Amino acid sequence: MNEHVMDWYQWNYRPQIVKRPDWFQAWPGGARIAITVKVMTEWESVPRPAGRTGMPSGAAQKEDYRTLCTREYGFKAGVWRIMDMLDRQGVKVTAMVSGLSAELWPDAVRELKQRGHEVATHQWDQAIHPPVFKSKEEERESLLRSMAAIARVTGERPYGYMSPGPRPTLNTLEVVTEEGFLWDGDYHDADIPYIINVQGKKMVSVGYVRPAFTDNDLAEHGLSGGLQQLKDEFDATYEEAARHPMKFTYGMHIHNSGPGMVKMIEKFLEYAKGFEGVWFCRCIDMANFWLDQEGR
Repeated sequence: MNEHVMDWYQWNYRPQIVKRPDWFQAWPGGARIAITVKVMTEWESVPRPAGRTGMPSGAAQKEDYRTLCTREYGFKAGVWRIMDMLDRQGVKVTAMVSGLSAELWPDAVRELKQRGHEVATHQWDQAIHPPVFKSKEEERESLLRSMAAIARVTGERPYGYMSPGPRPTLNTLEVVTEEGFLWDGDYHDADIPYIINVQGKKMVSVGYVRPAFTDNDLAEHGLSGGLQQLKDEFDATYEEAARHPMKFTYGMHIHNSGPGMVKMIEKFLEYAKGFEGVWFCRCIDMANFWLDQEGR
């Protein structure tokens, strides 16, 4: 096999086979399933069309205000609606925040932190996925810029990371471990967390949304259909969790968070609360639990 092929698999850092540790018989408090919600708090420097074609052919003007307003809606309405819903449910989540989001919409990002949610970083600009970077140092500079913007707003650096996309590069794992991150959400390859070890520095892979969905996955089903999809997936995962603990993740985007979509996830949270042995956690909580057991 071509040596480069093996390199980009990165099995020197990530396990080729994810084994359940012998100690992992339950989540904290004896829970059998861990539910995490990631709130994608993104900003694109050049907003892309969502759901329709872009600007008319032959347009003399390049500024697409339809797509800009879609992104603005997330910060003017969506994120506040989400936070109020989470307050009602008493659930704390992880916000994946672009550095640009913290710079342009500091009040929203600060409020997320003040309400007890984790503020993690989603790189600097959702319009620039890491494969665009020409070097490891270019990727690092962008990440440091995002970390600094979040720290200025929240008073604390982020300890969780996920690339836009998520689309990491060959350099991403080295960059984020070198910068002291505790968890990464780029790799959706396992039902449970696992340790990523980069030259003696440990970090936890918590995954993105597997098992489960994002709002982008569910939108085509409509509100009632999307809710049923979530319930069906949760039921199946909860059933399997009787044999061994499982995780369950939902990703929601603030610019997709109108009243109906937010009510849909609220109904799901109420549904999941009706089951015994459910642990609602932030990604940092899951990572700390794993590191405490596996060794830091």
